[in-house]
This record gives sequence, structure tokens and C-alpha cells, in this order.
Amino acid sequence: MGSNVRNLRAICLLFLLGPGAAAAADINVVGLTAGKAVVSIDGGKPRTLTVGQVTPEGVKLIAATSESAVFEVDGARQTLAVYRRVLEHDTGNQRALVALQTLAPVDEVEAPAPPAPKPAATPAGRDVTAEKLYATAMSSFRAEEHGQAVLEFTELIEKFPKHSLAASAQYWIGEAYYRQRDFNQAVTEFQRVPDLYPQSPPVAEALLKLGMCYRALHDLPRARETWEQVVKSHPRTEAATQARSLLASLGGGRAPR
Repeated sequence: MGSNVRNLRAICLLFLLGPGAAAAADINVVGLTAGKAVVSIDGGKPRTLTVGQVTPEGVKLIAATSESAVFEVDGARQTLAVYRRVLEHDTGNQRALVALQTLAPVDEVEAPAPPAPKPAATPAGRDVTAEKLYATAMSSFRAEEHGQAVLEFTELIEKFPKHSLAASAQYWIGEAYYRQRDFNQAVTEFQRVPDLYPQSPPVAEALLKLGMCYRALHDLPRARETWEQVVKSHPRTEAATQARSLLASLGGGRAPR
């Protein structure tokens, strides 16, 4: 019985959308703290990842708090808590997700983990709405709890991908990374707004901030190109007005009208 406690305790979920063998990334979260996650990948030795880090297996840590973390594998994102792991098979348009709940041995954990994960600080039950999730995430953002805000905005996008607030949630994920001066990740997040929600109101502002990220990364040609796109595609927005000023500050030519 004692040895069984150290093994898998319950199979939580299985989604099977198509047959076929494929490569898998088995992520076992055994410890969490702000900005870091202790994980075991494909049964390997636990290692500590920091936000933005990508493992040789292609697993990227997007965000982490003491309660949960967001991982990205092959463009797909998954939110996990301590003692949960996800086995993801990517077969193009076919995907099988197997979520398993585990209890890791104490001697495998590099950092102490809480005895039980707390529920996320978001509304629970049937009353969960995109508006409530958005309000909760914005409260975290305004409190400068940027990691928590990223998790909450990500939850909104996962639960309500077609809601009008999904685009704004994606924008604020980019803003959270921008505020933390993680400009490379902010580029990725801001770019997802025009890529995933091309007709949404936040597109112009996201492109403006995308250019500001490029400027911070000393990539002035791409900053100029992005701001010119704002002016050309969204000429009557406040973002376009700011883009014209930023283009003028670069010099080397007249800002487009």
C-alpha cells in the first residue's frame, strides 16, 4: 500500500480526437513558486524552469505562481497545478490529451510543495462568466501580481475562446510581460492578438506595443515597420497617433499620415 501511494492515484481525463502514434511530452509538476516551476519531463529528474525558459523537449514555461503554471508545447497551452501532469500527443489536427493526477515522492522534489493546491482565486461553479474572470484578472494586474494575472487571463481564453473579451485578455497577457520587461515573451503575446483576433478592437494597441517591444530589443527596423502598419491599417485610432509620434522620434523620414 505504501508504495502504491507513491504512484498514480487517479486518471482524471481522456480526450481522443483521432488515432495515430506521435511524439509526446509528459509534464509532471512537482513544485511551484512565483516565476518558477519544478517539473519532471518524460519521467526524467525534476528540474527548475523559470518563466520564458524552453527545455530541450520543447516545453516552455509561460507563467507560474505558487498555485499553478502555464506551459506551451508546439503552440498548445495547458494550465497545470502541483501534482498534476499532462500527456499530450500532437498529431496535426488530431490530438489526444491524457491528464493524470499524481502524488510525487518527497525525495524527488527540489523545493517543498504545499500539502494541497489551493483553488484559483476566480469565481467557481456554474456562475463563472467571462466578465467575472476578466474582472478578477484585471484586479490581479492592477495589484501588480502579473504572474497571477497571466494565469487568470489564460483561463478566460481557454474557457471562452470565442468571447469578445478573449482578445483583450490576450492583450493584457502581453502587457503583463511588458511590465516585467520580458520583451521577447511580450512580442509573442502581443503578436497573438492580430494573429488570433484580427478584427478585434485591441489589435491597434497590441501592434503599437509590439513596436515598443522591438524598440526595447534594439530592433528599430521592425519597430518602424510595426508602427507604420498601425498608422496605415488603423489611421484614426489613438494608437495611430502615438505611432506617428514614435516614428517621428526615430527620424530618417516623414511619418505616414
